[in-house]
Amino acid sequence: MKRFLWILVGIMLMGVTFSILYFASAIYDAGDQMHIEPYVFQPNNLSSRRIGVPMSIDQMKDSEIMDALVKKFVTEYFYVTPDIENISRRKRRGGILSLMASGDVYNQWVDGVVPELEQMAGDKMLRTVRVANQIFKPQGSDYWTVAYELKTWDVPNDMAATPVIERGVLYLKIAFEKQLRDQMHGAPFNVREYLDNGGDPAAIFNFRVDAVVHGRN
Repeated sequence: MKRFLWILVGIMLMGVTFSILYFASAIYDAGDQMHIEPYVFQPNNLSSRRIGVPMSIDQMKDSEIMDALVKKFVTEYFYVTPDIENISRRKRRGGILSLMASGDVYNQWVDGVVPELEQMAGDKMLRTVRVANQIFKPQGSDYWTVAYELKTWDVPNDMAATPVIERGVLYLKIAFEKQLRDQMHGAPFNVREYLDNGGDPAAIFNFRVDAVVHGRN
């Protein structure tokens, strides 16, 4: 009788073991067969800010590329977040502004503008940049006229704080060709390798700011 009970218990344990193995394998297979369905939501009602079909450089107008690059440059030139490390990354050689500007313009920015940005970031201030849509070069001039607006919040974590608004004008001397660059500061430049390594796409265009003059509205 005792032997029979042990045989029965053994059979039951085998059944439990096979059940556990079955459910474990079923869960494993379910993980392999998982399917993720992607969805894209419309983040903005303005057509200019909607996600669209990617366009090649040949499909875009020269002025569209130029304006986008100018806005990127001016934004990088002025914006501030409450993070001193953000300023440190941006002012390093190889940062996006150093790649979009000549050596003289980059050095002038580091010496003349960056100290203010560092102080603001250290004081936990926030500054946003808005560039006017109309970017133009007067007839006979070598400089493009770029109007901008800065909004600065001096006090962090105060939802009732009113930003300080400043308006100004930059006059930019720009070298631009509607093509992807094959050199960067005289050295060969591989666009695909640069992008694969997480580089900012603004740097891949044949665009360079050679001079910056500050003005006022």
